[in-house]
Amino acid sequence: MAIIVNDKDEKVEEMFLADDGHEGDISIPAILISKQDGDKIINYYLMHKDNKNDINKIRFEIKFDIENKNNIVNYDIWYTPDLENVYSFFKDFEKYQKELGDYAHLEVHFVTYPHFLYDPNSNTPKDDCLGSGLYCIRPGKLGIVDGSIIVMESIKQKCIYNNALQKGKIEYFWKFMTIFYEKCIQKEDFTENCSNDAIYSSGVNLNEIKDCIYESFSGTSYEKQQQDYPKTLKNQILDKEYELRKAYLITRVPSLTINKRLYIGSWKPEFIFEALCAGLIKKPRACYVEGSFLNGIKGFSFVGICLIILVVIFINVALFMICKAYIEKLVSNRIKSSDISSRIDSAVNSYIQLK
Repeated sequence: MAIIVNDKDEKVEEMFLADDGHEGDISIPAILISKQDGDKIINYYLMHKDNKNDINKIRFEIKFDIENKNNIVNYDIWYTPDLENVYSFFKDFEKYQKELGDYAHLEVHFVTYPHFLYDPNSNTPKDDCLGSGLYCIRPGKLGIVDGSIIVMESIKQKCIYNNALQKGKIEYFWKFMTIFYEKCIQKEDFTENCSNDAIYSSGVNLNEIKDCIYESFSGTSYEKQQQDYPKTLKNQILDKEYELRKAYLITRVPSLTINKRLYIGSWKPEFIFEALCAGLIKKPRACYVEGSFLNGIKGFSFVGICLIILVVIFINVALFMICKAYIEKLVSNRIKSSDISSRIDSAVNSYIQLK
């Protein structure tokens, strides 16, 4: 781990390591500490650098407190709809979300970027953009040639999420993500028709999603009657997403925050699951069955531990029975040997008396 010391007297609690703290030169986890704390470490090292025993006494203890008092862990995923690995994560992580249930609350967010020639006073459409260049995504994946399609899909997926959440049917969103991944992403059919088919197959009301998209654009009824009105009008959903991204200091996609703190680590579903469990004060049983919180034993499920206990008991019973049989045989042999010795003594005595 790299310990980065701030060279200025600033509150590091309000600072953020861009690019996961890796940048281009750091390939290991990194944390930023204040100049005051860094000076303590540096001064101790300079005073004891010739004494290995003193140097070996340096220890770092890092604790991340991300618990919520209401015992619900909130996690937010920031992405663009053309990222295939995000859909793969959703598909694989769905079972963990079901196990956590109401203990874990997901929210999805979408990232767009303004065009480098964006002019707030102009209504001129820009390539790969909506809102006259305010919301853009550069294409390049999945055979997509127009970035505005990706931006529109961002609005659509946010509407799907909101619709499912409001109806208490968040599983519809998860189902849509899996269907969209299998039918549209993997087959490189990133089109409006494929997206709409995925909506229909997931159980979401397509007309309600279309209404959501329409209402999210700011403008008069006349302006929205124009064929390409999304190309020039501002969008309330994307404006809100942009403000949230600034507040969370999101600089890359995909990104994951847990209880409003940036998660840095592997996106393997089991690792994210354990990170979410760590954000709970009172953990549900699933965290102990699937996670690594059971007596610090990682990799063993509850059933596996029970089987291990049963095997140990069986082995001990078997050893006890073997030892018991051995002792009984040994005692029996000794009794027989003693009986034979008595008979021999009796026979010898009888022989002596006859003589």
